[in-house]
Amino acid sequence: MREKTVKSRKVKEQLLLLTDSDLLPEILPTLSELKPAENLSAVFDDCHNYIYANEGMLKDKIFHEMVKILVMKLHDEQNNNGKRLEFGITSSEHRLLLSNSPSPFEERLARLYMKVQKEHSKLFLDDGLRLKPLTLAFVVNQLQYISLTSTPGDIKGEAFQTFVYRHQRGDRGEFFTPFPIVRLAVEMIDPQPHERIIDPACGSGGFLIQALSYVLRENPTIQKSKFIIENVSGLEFNPDVALATMIRMAFEGGSGDEIVCLNSLSDSDDLNGKFDIILTNPPFGAKGKVETQKILKSYVLARKWKQLPDGGWEPSKVVLSGQSPDILFIEKSLKLLKPGGRMAIVLPDGLLQNVSSAYVRYWLKTQTKVLAVISIPQEAFIPYGTGIKTSLLVLQKLPSEQTANSCFMTRIEKIGYDVKGQPIYKKNGSNKFAVDSFGSFVVDDDVDEISNQYRTFRNNGNIAPSNKVYPVPESLLNSRLDAEHYHPDDLEFIERLRRAGAKPLGELADFVTKANDFKNTDEEIRYIAISDVDARTMQVVSQQSIIAHDAPSRASYRVVKGDIITATAGASTGTYKQATALITEDEDGAICSNGFAVIRNIRGINPFFLLAYLRTEYFLKQVRRLMTGHAIPAISLDDLSKVLVPVPPKDEQNRMAEEIAVLQNKRKEAIKLGEKLINDAEKVVTGSLV
Repeated sequence: MREKTVKSRKVKEQLLLLTDSDLLPEILPTLSELKPAENLSAVFDDCHNYIYANEGMLKDKIFHEMVKILVMKLHDEQNNNGKRLEFGITSSEHRLLLSNSPSPFEERLARLYMKVQKEHSKLFLDDGLRLKPLTLAFVVNQLQYISLTSTPGDIKGEAFQTFVYRHQRGDRGEFFTPFPIVRLAVEMIDPQPHERIIDPACGSGGFLIQALSYVLRENPTIQKSKFIIENVSGLEFNPDVALATMIRMAFEGGSGDEIVCLNSLSDSDDLNGKFDIILTNPPFGAKGKVETQKILKSYVLARKWKQLPDGGWEPSKVVLSGQSPDILFIEKSLKLLKPGGRMAIVLPDGLLQNVSSAYVRYWLKTQTKVLAVISIPQEAFIPYGTGIKTSLLVLQKLPSEQTANSCFMTRIEKIGYDVKGQPIYKKNGSNKFAVDSFGSFVVDDDVDEISNQYRTFRNNGNIAPSNKVYPVPESLLNSRLDAEHYHPDDLEFIERLRRAGAKPLGELADFVTKANDFKNTDEEIRYIAISDVDARTMQVVSQQSIIAHDAPSRASYRVVKGDIITATAGASTGTYKQATALITEDEDGAICSNGFAVIRNIRGINPFFLLAYLRTEYFLKQVRRLMTGHAIPAISLDDLSKVLVPVPPKDEQNRMAEEIAVLQNKRKEAIKLGEKLINDAEKVVTGSLV
């Protein structure tokens, strides 16, 4: 409430200020009189607040009017022929506006807009400026002595990122990639002056601007505007965002035509095979899928796929009714690349690990060489509207010239800001904030460290592995591509188990996979949910008696005496609280949730020892490695069957089995004692009531 009050007061002060026409210039400025802006974001905010207070527009309408004005301003600067600028307002013109008289200001701005509309007809489809004359006068006055073309790129970049984010972000902040991720992607891709770069989902243009900055820094002699016009391209579906990004590119020295407003998935086939580099963060976590059959038919990843006996995958001719846009963007990006072209792409971790996406990863590995996978912390995107866990992939379209036979993997541990988007600064030895050569605080992130390590890896094909940065041999890459799955400690731990003779759980037991058909009956069933299991004593402690047709949808598997059930989904899976129990005669015939794996026909190992092993860190650590999903962690039965189980000598197994049997018997005795105490208490109360 305080923030709104301050903004309202500021707008009122500005409104009062502009009622005095004498504060405005008597003549329009010349190009030489314009100065770079020191804080363009503040100017944009002032304009937004004034429009909001005086026009009652929603933020998207304010955005579109501001974009029109900025394009007019830029056009006027870039097409000035030495005369006085058209973008401006004088004191006499303002007095006419105050008296509701016709003013040359309105006519001049309308003519300027007509020029802009003619030049950018695809982006400006409406008839004209929609702001009231006095509101337009205020905004023009705020900008008329600023030189947008000479304002430093970092100031313009921050202003435009904030401007677009404030007005155009969706529920997921889909147009934005955190700057540390952008910078890391560009530095790892290492764009060269001769290479053509495109972002097929460019949003506010962060990747393109950073790539431009990188190329200019590494090659200071190249001509900036020439490089932009010839080598930089962006595609964006949202017209308003495309327009804002076009302005941003024009501010950097381009023509603005480098940004094209179109649907990348359907309208860009003429660009296929023309680019050396792709830098992109395609829309993901979308509420809907792409369902247009005309689009889907042109993508192999929009078909149904089937798994082959050898573990591979092949597409069928059947086109899906809908497909996630991020999956289609992977294929589209590779279509845009030349053979040997490089791509850095941000993808949700679900695509890198979920069983349902295995065919996507299989196809990706048949089309590219996976050069690097960088795990991004889950909190990275929270300030931008989503908590989806993501990773940055660096790929090269086959055929690849890279000779390294390993994939560079790492995890970003320091992103440089907190979950509210506030910067986190490095501290020096005296516990004070570190400063750079310009006296500014140094943001605490891993970008430079990771990019330097990757450069060494790329140049030498060799790097000293650590728990943070670790090359993974291509021969070890299985159906998953998430970096956490290949952590060195986990791989070494699994290798130790193998050397000790451990066997996959699937060799020692079977898994029940067929659900019982009982839900349409009036049968009374006993139902076991995950909450009905005591993980500490490894026993089912309660059962719910319900009519079959009233059973929850998760009720699936009928269990029998001797089965072992263990949870495969939920926040407790992979922790010491994971629900695991032996099915006894008391639970024989009950129905359990499909949140359990039902282990049956145990062989070659004492069932009681196996029960105990499922509670050890040796088992739980493997489960954590194989789980997918961050909102609802889960492990598939296929992955669970791969968990290694050591098989110690029988006498040791039997000794432990006896101890577990004692534990379970004591539990039963305790239950019986508890029931007896309740009966005794009821008898005492009954006697006292007679």
